[in-house]
Amino acid sequence: MKPLIFWMAGLFCLSLLQGSDTVPTILVLNHIDSDLMDFDSSLSTDFTSGNFKFNSPGDAFFSPIDSLENPASGRMELIRSLGNEFNADYIMFNQIIEDSARFLLEGQMYSTRSGGMVRRRKLDVTSYYKGQLNEIRLWVGEILKAVSKDWVEYREMILFQDPETIVYDKTPMGAMVRSLAVPGWGQVYSGENTSALLWGGLESSLAVTILAFFSKYDKARKAFIDNTKLYEASSEQYEFDMYRATAETEWQNHIDYNNYMIYTAAAAGTLWIVNSIHAYIVGPRPKKDIIQKWDVFPPEKFQEE
Repeated sequence: MKPLIFWMAGLFCLSLLQGSDTVPTILVLNHIDSDLMDFDSSLSTDFTSGNFKFNSPGDAFFSPIDSLENPASGRMELIRSLGNEFNADYIMFNQIIEDSARFLLEGQMYSTRSGGMVRRRKLDVTSYYKGQLNEIRLWVGEILKAVSKDWVEYREMILFQDPETIVYDKTPMGAMVRSLAVPGWGQVYSGENTSALLWGGLESSLAVTILAFFSKYDKARKAFIDNTKLYEASSEQYEFDMYRATAETEWQNHIDYNNYMIYTAAAAGTLWIVNSIHAYIVGPRPKKDIIQKWDVFPPEKFQEE
């Protein structure tokens, strides 16, 4: 079912607008594209200094203001006419349009003395429980210098701070540094347990291979030394030939195993660096448009009576 459209205008007195010593009056025109229960009575309750009277705004307010040649002064004649008709010092027009899981709030405030726009607000935000009413309260409250702490806390309870202002306990750099220290640690830090096992297992197998090659290298080196001594000390020709052949074989073995160690260590070092880069890539990052979820309704403190 298409939501009901509420057209309302309010005329109320404002005592602290822009530091004025006089008591200016404001004509408030609201176009709300949803069914907000008791919206008018909520404003009356929230802003007791105002005296609300309701009327329908003119069609001219629903044309896109940015399409005007000069948005700030494009409605001068209309604003001055409404100011004279309602004996208002200022006119505030609010419009809310729902779009799937988001809603757009645009607020415009005009001075009837000059006919020009003195303030404007555009807000595109993820929908939250009675968020439209809360955002109208915050917008009007800013004008009235009467913003309730509960309204601000209500928004902050649902919408996280700007990602740029959030201090994160976990960061991509933290993941990279950990993987530089121990392969796979950065992935565990980021919740990537499968890749952590893969990187840790790969580096461990290469480390075991290096140790195995070193053991064979060391064995061949010692065998070469021993057979060289036996070769030099031999007096029989067959012993001389046997020890010499064995010494030459062990010499080649110790060179081969040394090369194997170098190649395997180079591969392990390269993969160690790649593992750290991977940890940085999959590391935890801020996300945009984050909302804090609850099951159905916010805590009772913020539910409307």
